[in-house]
Amino acid sequence: MRHLRVPKRQTQVIFEELLHSGHLAPSARIIHDGQFNLVPISLEAPLNLGPNFSDYDEVEAEQPEVESHKWIDYLKDILQPEIMDKFRDYWGNSQEIMGDLLVFRVEREVFQFKQEIAIAKLMHAKKARLALCDNGVGGEFRIRQLEPLALRIEDKILDIGQITTLSEEEQQKHLSTRTLVREHMRSIRIDPNKAYYSIRLGAERWRTVESAEKLREILGRPLSVSDPYCGVGPALVHLLKRRGLVGELLASDLNPDAVELLFDNLRRWGAPNIPQSVTPLSEVSPGWRVGVTDALELANNSELRGSTDLLLINLPHDTMEHLPRLLPLLRKGSPTLVRGWVIANEEDIPGLNNQLQEQLKPVMEGMPIPVIEQRRQYNTTEWLCRFEAWLHFPQ
Repeated sequence: MRHLRVPKRQTQVIFEELLHSGHLAPSARIIHDGQFNLVPISLEAPLNLGPNFSDYDEVEAEQPEVESHKWIDYLKDILQPEIMDKFRDYWGNSQEIMGDLLVFRVEREVFQFKQEIAIAKLMHAKKARLALCDNGVGGEFRIRQLEPLALRIEDKILDIGQITTLSEEEQQKHLSTRTLVREHMRSIRIDPNKAYYSIRLGAERWRTVESAEKLREILGRPLSVSDPYCGVGPALVHLLKRRGLVGELLASDLNPDAVELLFDNLRRWGAPNIPQSVTPLSEVSPGWRVGVTDALELANNSELRGSTDLLLINLPHDTMEHLPRLLPLLRKGSPTLVRGWVIANEEDIPGLNNQLQEQLKPVMEGMPIPVIEQRRQYNTTEWLCRFEAWLHFPQ
C-alpha cells in the first residue's frame, strides 16, 4: 500500500491535507518509521498527488492487521462456529482487570470451555499476565477461589497443560497473584488469592471521600475515621490522599493476610511507624491504630467508644448484623457519618430499610433518613446496596 514518508513534526499537517484532498486512505493507520511516519494514501488516489506532497517520498508498506476489539473475536478463532452459535447466549463478559491479572467468571453452560475462554481473554488483554477463573468465594474471609488457566510469558501464551511443565520455581514466580492496581492516580497492592478486592467499587470509594469532605467542612477539623473491615485499604488510600482530611485512624481486619497487604500499602502511601510484620491492633502513632482484630470487640475498648466521626462498614453479607455492635464507636455531641454496604434480595430491601432506620437515629437535622440504595447487580437474585446515615447523638 502507498504511504507518504513525512517527518514526525509534519505528520498532522500532511494528514489533514491528504484528508481534505480526498487522498487519505480510509480506516488505515499511520505507521511509525524511526524519525518519520508513514501516512497511508487511498487506493483511488492518482499517481501524481500534486505539488503539496511533492517534497515527500512515497513508499510501499503493509498495514498492520486490525486488532479485535472484543475478546470473543479471539474465541471464534479457537472454537468451531457451531459451538460458538450453540452457546451464544452464555459466553458473557464478566471480568475484572486487576493490575496484570485478568479475573473472569464463566457461566455453568460453557464451563467446559473455560480453558479456551481464558486464552481468548488473555489474547485480547495485551497487558495482562495471568488469566484466572473466579469460582466464587469461600472460607472464613470469603476469599475468591481463583483457578489459573492461561499465562503470558513475553510474547507466548501458555495453557494450563504447558504451565504444569514449568519448574516449581518458575510456576511460583509466574503464577503469583500479588500485583499493583491503580485507582484515581494511587497504587494499591493487592492479592485476590489472599484478600478480597474489587475494582468495581472504586466509584463507591470516591463517593466516600466526597461525603467525608462534607463532614470535615461541618466539623471544621480533620476526621477520626474507623474502617474495621478495611481489607488491603482501598477506601483509605483516597481519604489519606486529601491533605487534612484524616486526623485519627482505626484501620483493621480479621484477615492477617489482608493486614499484611494493608501495612505494605500504608508504608508506600507515606504513613509513619507502620510495622514491618503483621501485628494485633495497636497504636502505632498518636491516634493511629492499625492491625488485626475482631471488629465486634472494638466497642469493648473504652478508648475507642465515642471516638469516631466517620464509620465505614464494608462487610456486605453481615453488615446489618454487625451494625448495632459498631454504633457505640461513634462520637456523641457532634455530627457523625456512617457509610455501609449490604448484599440483599430486592424483595428484602423494604424490611431492611425499616431495620436500618430503627437503628440509625437520631438523624442529623436537615439530613435525609438513611435508606438502602441499590448500586449494582451482585448476582442473578441479589443486589449490592449502599446506605449513608448522617447522625447526631446527644452528649
